[in-house]
Amino acid sequence: MFKKSSRSRNIRKKIETADDDPAVIEQEETVKKTITSTERKKKSNKKSLNALSFEDEEGDVEEFQVKKTKASRKFKLRVPDNLTEAMDVDEPVSNYDADTLNKLRANTPSLPASVRSTLQQDNNDDSLLREKFPSTMNATLPGIGIPDANAILAAKKKREQLRKGFNVVESDDGFIPLDADADADDKTGARLVREEDDFNDDGEAEFEKYVGDKLALDKNSAKNQKREHLEEAREMIEEAEDDDDRSEDMDRWEEDMMKFGGAKTQHTEHNPYMPPPNYQPAQIPEESILPSLSDVMKALEISTNEVTDSMQQYEANVTDSLRTIEHLNTTESDITKEVERSSKRYNYFQELSQFVNDLGDFLDAKFPELEKLEEEVHDVIFTKTEVITTRRWQDNLDDLYMFATLDTSQLNKEEEETDEFGRVKELRNSEAARKRRRAERQQRINQHISELEGEEAIKEEGLLTDDEMNEDYFNQRDAKLEEAQTSGIEKIMADVSEDFKTLRVVKDKFEAWKTEYYDDYEKAYGSLSLPGAFEFYIRAELVSWDTFADPMDFDSMQWHGILSEYGVSVDHEDPDVEMLNKLVEKVIIKKIKKMIDTLDVASSKQMRYAAQVLEQISYYVDINEKAYQSLALEIIETLENQISQFVDMIGTAVFKSDLDTESIEAKHRFFWAHCKYLKTLKTWRRYLPKEELERLGNIVMDRIITPILKPESSSTDLHLQNEALLLLSHLQK
Repeated sequence: MFKKSSRSRNIRKKIETADDDPAVIEQEETVKKTITSTERKKKSNKKSLNALSFEDEEGDVEEFQVKKTKASRKFKLRVPDNLTEAMDVDEPVSNYDADTLNKLRANTPSLPASVRSTLQQDNNDDSLLREKFPSTMNATLPGIGIPDANAILAAKKKREQLRKGFNVVESDDGFIPLDADADADDKTGARLVREEDDFNDDGEAEFEKYVGDKLALDKNSAKNQKREHLEEAREMIEEAEDDDDRSEDMDRWEEDMMKFGGAKTQHTEHNPYMPPPNYQPAQIPEESILPSLSDVMKALEISTNEVTDSMQQYEANVTDSLRTIEHLNTTESDITKEVERSSKRYNYFQELSQFVNDLGDFLDAKFPELEKLEEEVHDVIFTKTEVITTRRWQDNLDDLYMFATLDTSQLNKEEEETDEFGRVKELRNSEAARKRRRAERQQRINQHISELEGEEAIKEEGLLTDDEMNEDYFNQRDAKLEEAQTSGIEKIMADVSEDFKTLRVVKDKFEAWKTEYYDDYEKAYGSLSLPGAFEFYIRAELVSWDTFADPMDFDSMQWHGILSEYGVSVDHEDPDVEMLNKLVEKVIIKKIKKMIDTLDVASSKQMRYAAQVLEQISYYVDINEKAYQSLALEIIETLENQISQFVDMIGTAVFKSDLDTESIEAKHRFFWAHCKYLKTLKTWRRYLPKEELERLGNIVMDRIITPILKPESSSTDLHLQNEALLLLSHLQK
């Protein structure tokens, strides 16, 4: 457990002499042990800690050697030339007499500079100790200085600081160390650096100073450095172990020296009431006034309020954080939905683009067939109008012949036609033809006004439309219209795929455009472009519609019901009114324009139905728009053409003065037939421009009725003129 010290011990005995003898004789018995190589190696690495100087040791006495590190070996002292010359001068031999030694002893500092300051406070105790033990503490021998308590205590403190790793620098010795080890151990940087010391220095010294080694640039040098580091670490471990052994030996030697030198350890009796060493009493706080209860409650209330505010702030922060997290989650969800929607949108519009291209090819192929079918239906309906208007014109011409002389050059020149047997056909304006037509007309009139007589009967005959056709015509017409609506349309759509067969299927293809991608629908003006896709199917549905004989409300039509549902959803509850308006403008108005020549202006029923159609159109198309104005002009032109058929004839006719009863009846019948135009024009007052209606009324009044009447000579004519003026005034309201 205890390691036997292998160091040589110097045992000194103190020989007491008489008081009158000033010399102190010390006999030294030196017990010298043989030092092994291991111990010599260990002791050679350490500095001597003896503060005393003895005579030269003989034999195997251990020599003090300075061990240099690799870094310190590099710093070699360069001796200047002037110093070399000075060293060569012969020096006198030293003379160690008593006076010289005393002077040297007086000039040599007894304590290191680093420890000297720490011992200032102990000087009073040491002086007291010297007064009490002058022979022990201040004993001196010639040539030999015995350390006093201060020196021993300073040595202990220095050794303790060295053991803790502090570098003790004694700068008060009055010299600068010249060896490389001293420079290497100097961490303060106090030594001056000369130019020749820094010659060819690439910074390796600084690198070694902070790192401990040179910078290795290859693998071999790195391995060597690593091996050297391991060896130095091993040596440091061994030295640390030796320091422990040496410290025990040094402590034991110092105690012996204290005894032999005359310093005795002071033993004090244990006093249980004395404070232990290094005792520091507890700090007692100063007296203070205790706060009152109200102050404490106020402080507590303030603290509570602060805590409450902090809690509220923390809760608000937590709420904001949760709201932010929720917002971020919502944003992430929206972005995900938007990505999915964009992908779905791209696929939809790709499919829609292909569908539109196919629909365009289908319409290009089928529109000519549909237009041809519409022409056939138009001819069937126009046949009746043409027959009725021609018959009415011929009857009115026959009446005009009876009370006026006409310029036959204005009539169409007719050539004599023969039948298959070579017989000449009857001319249209011959007397025989007029009698035959009058008989047929009277037969038709008797079916309606057989109970009327006199002037009332003549008035009804003139106001009668006389648009009756035989039953065979109606049967044939209905059969042709039914065939066009069913077999004609089926024939057109026979080779069409299911994707283009009905209006509902096509509408469903376009419906997602509005319901799911409404922004794109608005930007592309879908309401204005879709009527072109639906027009074919609407016209196919209305191919057999007799516009002015078969009244129908637009909202009761099948196409209107289907397209009113277009785009109706939770977000868009109302139908696409703009698209319906465009459909009426593009399809219905076009249909009416094609059928306007089938309108019978003298028929009150057809004029009323036509006015109803125009009224429905005004619900979808503004009356100031170009499409509506164009249709109104077409209607006015048709009315004017049928009203002014006799204007030119009456302008050149010579009216007879002496009229028989039959001629007077013909004249009155002709008057009421043209007064009927004033009655039918009244139905257009809300839908046609007022100035146009007045112009048409003036044509009837000024150029047809007024020339045939003579109110100044006939009271009957005056009465008829008043009736006409009354009807004309209704148009001017």
